[in-house]
Amino acid sequence: MTKVSVIVPVYNPGPDIDDLLVSLLGQTLAREALELIFVDDGSTDATPARLDALAAEHPHVRVEHIPNSGWPGRPRNVGLGMARGDFVFFADNDDWLVADALERLHALAVLDRADIAIGKVVGHGKGVPRGIFARNLHGVRLDEATELLGLLAPHKLFRRAFLDEHGLRFPEGRRRLEDHPFVLDAYFRAERISVLADRPVYHWMRRERAATASSQRFDAQLYFDNVREVLDLVEAHTEPGAWRDELLAHWYRGKMLGRVGGRAWLRRDAEWRRELYEAVRALALERFADDVHDRLTFNVRLRSKLLRRGDFDSLGRMARYERRLRPVVRIRGLERGGTHVVLRLESWLGTPDARLRFERRGERMLWVPPTESLAAAVGEEDRDVTGELRRGAVAAFLRNLDDGSEYTLPARTSVRLKAAGDAGRLHPRFATTVPIAPTAAAAGGPLPPGRWSVHVAVTVAGFSRAAPVPRRGEPLVVTTYAPGRIVVGAEAPPPPGLGQRVYRRLPGPVMTTFRRTRARAAAAGRR
Repeated sequence: MTKVSVIVPVYNPGPDIDDLLVSLLGQTLAREALELIFVDDGSTDATPARLDALAAEHPHVRVEHIPNSGWPGRPRNVGLGMARGDFVFFADNDDWLVADALERLHALAVLDRADIAIGKVVGHGKGVPRGIFARNLHGVRLDEATELLGLLAPHKLFRRAFLDEHGLRFPEGRRRLEDHPFVLDAYFRAERISVLADRPVYHWMRRERAATASSQRFDAQLYFDNVREVLDLVEAHTEPGAWRDELLAHWYRGKMLGRVGGRAWLRRDAEWRRELYEAVRALALERFADDVHDRLTFNVRLRSKLLRRGDFDSLGRMARYERRLRPVVRIRGLERGGTHVVLRLESWLGTPDARLRFERRGERMLWVPPTESLAAAVGEEDRDVTGELRRGAVAAFLRNLDDGSEYTLPARTSVRLKAAGDAGRLHPRFATTVPIAPTAAAAGGPLPPGRWSVHVAVTVAGFSRAAPVPRRGEPLVVTTYAPGRIVVGAEAPPPPGLGQRVYRRLPGPVMTTFRRTRARAAAAGRR
């Protein structure tokens, strides 16, 4: 019986397909329970012959050649029509899976009776939201876990009967976001969705040599026509009200306002920036009223207002300002705390190159624009951040120095407003406590052995930047050893005998082990 069918659309990958082939042929799921379906979308390199040879050698490999469609929707649908597995998994031809990925995802889906099972994705040159993988989820619905919207890429396990029952297929033809309608429609219809967050499953690659449709400059009008279709899909599945507004605002923030501001926008040439701006503005005025601002943080709300007013130049000034914003992070303490290490930090957002300052105006708190030209474009009513500064946050996470996987750490943060040096000007400072427990740091599971740099993302009024926690000019490193040992501030294994000690002075490493008895731990703490 075939448990899982992996469907791979293929077009001229060259050697970039090597990692995927090795990872799929090396899956721990039994070969009689697995089929690998490669749909060649009219490749002109040596890949078609290579796949045919692979199929001749391995009975569980199947290959279909189709005329070039130019986009992945058609080959994925062809693969779905060929699939015999109880579940299907969609992979791209330049990515790769960890060895036990399909076995673990299948076991999760069966145990939870899930229609969709999502494995932890590690991005290489691609951003992956941390929220969706903050913890394992079992049998939830979309309205119970809106963090699922953060990742609408198709690299997931779907129950094939569920897809067939609802007639779910990818849009075909030349279009952007072809995965969004498919995955979003599946999210709406699924009764049970599960997430495996405590160990990596899928490595999502951005290859320099890849000439894929998604990496090229795109037609802005066509792209935002596709966004319209996604907004239509949301409205088709929801009733007017708060839930619909929350979902629509997700696309307004990310796929629309995210295209006309921030660092990424400035990397476009001037002509393309203008093209994106015109297309986004037209859609914003067409589909969103001003009350959408109630669901936006200050910086994105201000971007929206400038967009809707038609102030292209001020959007550029804001983007250049946000690009220069940097976080400042300092270690204020590092010590053992029972079964974990406790890291204490002080941080703020803004440097002399780009200051983030605020001022009191009666009972209100206002943002101080960095330049006279921005101050002239942004009225006092649009600079109001009252209540938002106290909601500022510091998120902490670990990043593996070898495979790039990340795990969110618990963090407790308090905020105080400090004088910024200018008369009446203030800026928020954060005091953050971060416990690092190797027994639970990986989304509630044990942290795999390896070297991990510690990072924080500092957010104030929606302005947000991430940076490694510095120590002696280098990122602070946590090294984990099996079973259950951790060293903070040293990359090399600890010498014999250090397992009982904690070095409290900041310049040295902090090490603890969790196999000792309580009495031995207490004795160690008195040294």
